[in-house]
This record gives sequence, structure tokens and C-alpha cells, in this order.
Amino acid sequence: MVSMLDSNFRPVSKHYFQIAASNPNEQFYYFVCLFSWLMKKANLHFETPGQFDDPNATAANIVSELKNLNIPFEYGPNKLKQAYGEAVIYVLFMMVERVIQVNGIKYLTPIHKNEDYPEEAEVDADAEVTTDAIEEEFINEEEEEEQFMDNLHPMLKIETPDPKQQAPIKSTVDPATWKLEVERVTPLLKVQIPNDNKDWRIHLEQMQYYRKTITSALGETKTNLSKIQADIEKTLEKISSREKYVNTQFDTQTEDHRTLQEQLSELKQKQTVAGNHVTELSNELAQISEDLDQVKIRMDAIGSRMTDSKPLIDIKQGMTRLKAEIKQMDLRIGVIEHTLLHAKLKNKTAIAVAAERTFFGPGLAH
Repeated sequence: MVSMLDSNFRPVSKHYFQIAASNPNEQFYYFVCLFSWLMKKANLHFETPGQFDDPNATAANIVSELKNLNIPFEYGPNKLKQAYGEAVIYVLFMMVERVIQVNGIKYLTPIHKNEDYPEEAEVDADAEVTTDAIEEEFINEEEEEEQFMDNLHPMLKIETPDPKQQAPIKSTVDPATWKLEVERVTPLLKVQIPNDNKDWRIHLEQMQYYRKTITSALGETKTNLSKIQADIEKTLEKISSREKYVNTQFDTQTEDHRTLQEQLSELKQKQTVAGNHVTELSNELAQISEDLDQVKIRMDAIGSRMTDSKPLIDIKQGMTRLKAEIKQMDLRIGVIEHTLLHAKLKNKTAIAVAAERTFFGPGLAH
């Protein structure tokens, strides 16, 4: 378990920063506080951010602190924002190494204690004894003993046996009591062999039974199969003879059928060619129909223009306006002519008076 001495956080397991937690914000805050605590233990200043600070800014600050400490960091700030994974574990590991280096902590070689194991394990009286369990335990014990003996073989030394250990052992137990105990324990030591389908003995018995059954039924089956084979051969011969007879009887019909098939194929080819020609003609007809429709539309437009009386009315109205304008022009011309005539007459009178004054003198002029 990992615990923080300077905070009131609950202890977490050693796998806490390997996978995502149910509360990512809490996990990220826990990681940031742990990083700040390690910075303080390494005699470095790092302000502990608040729980509701921007995680992007906090991750960027951690990356900058690692660069200041010359700790190589090949991950991005987003990896630290996740609060779990390889980047987070790497940062914590490097900070722990820095704390150990700063505080001068050294590792000592471990001391292994010799533990006294019991010679015999406790026996469960209610456990069922089976041959499979006994065989497995026996095989495992043999393997362990072989490995142990192989490891100790170079260190073994031949020693002379102790004569006291080779002396016969004398029992002090009463035979009657021993017999009663054996009678009491014997029913409990019955070996119950379960019916296992994977046991080779059951398979062997089944194989022997099936072999006898197959051997007994083989003779009768062979005779039946021989009869069936003979019947099938006779039937095949009859079918082949009938087929030959039918082929000889219907040779002319088959030839006629072949010729009809050839004619049918030729007709199909002709039909295909004719169908293609019909398709081309249909396309041409459709094009001609479209052109005809366009011509009809143009003729209708021209006919509507010819029957329209509006242009004639416009011409008549124009002629009326021209006549009115001509009358006005004639009137203006008459007025102008009268004005000119009056001016000419006045001018002639003045010329005559001037001539009389010139010839007759001023006294004779009227």
C-alpha cells in the first residue's frame, strides 16, 4: 500500500496508477498531490495545485519541472492528464529515485530467515480418497524428490549408517487395541473409483464389445452386401441395354432435334439482329417526332401572329395620328405664308415710298 505522510489521503494499492479509476478527477488530484509531496521530500519547491484547477496547466507545470530537474520525459502532457499509464508511473518512479538520491537512502542486502516447516501436514478425515488424487500426489512427490536430489547430488557425501538406526523397532502397542483400531479405520480407507469416461479401461471394454458385435454381424452383412451388389450389377446391365436400344430407335428423332436446334439458334440470331434494327428505327422515329413537334410549335406561333389584328389597329391609329399632324402642319404653313405675304407687302410699300421721296422730293411724297 502507498500512503502519503503529509496528507489525509486514503492509502491506495500499488496498481492504482496502472489502470483508469472510476473517478478520473480524484485519481489525477491524487497523482498531483503525490508528485508535490515527492518534490518537497526532494527539497524542491512545487506549489500543490487545487482540486478544481485546470488539469492542462497542471500537467504542463509538471512537465516543465521535470525538464528543470534534467529528467528525460518523452511523453506529452495529455498522458499525465489521464492520471494513469506508463507516463504517470515513470514520473513517480523518477521522483522516488531523486528522493532516495537526495536523502542518501541506501538499500541493504535482504536477510532470509530459515523457517521450520512441519514434517507432516494435517490430514482431513472427511476428504474422499480416490486413485486419481493418490496417483497425482505420488507423481508430484516423485518429481519434487528427483529435483531435490539432482540439486543436492554434488553436495552428497557417503556416510556410514548408524547401527542404532538399523536395529529392529519394537512396538509397545497392545495387539488387541491395534486390531480394534484397524477395524475402525478400515471402512474409512475404502477407495472409491468414479466412473470417468476418460479412463482407458472403459474405452478398452467398449472397444472389445464393439469388436465382438462387428465380428458377429460381419458374415451376414457380407452376404447381404454381395446380394445387393449382384442386383445392382444386373440392374445396371439392363439399364445400359435399354439405353442402347432407345438410342438406336430414336436416331432419326435425335438428328431432327439437332437440326431444329440449329435452326432455332439461327432464328434467335436473326431475331437479335432484327431487334437491334427495330431499336435503331425506334430511336430515329423518336427523334423525328421531336423535330415534328418543334415545327408544329413554330407553325402555331406564326399562325397566331397572322390572325392577330393588333398590328393593323396600330397601323390605323398611326395613320390617324399622321393625318392630324399633317393638318396641323398645313395650318401652320398657311399662317406662316400669310405672315410672309403681309411682310412682303409691307416691305414693297416702304420701298415705293422711299423711291418716291428719292425721285420727287420730300414735299411731293404722300
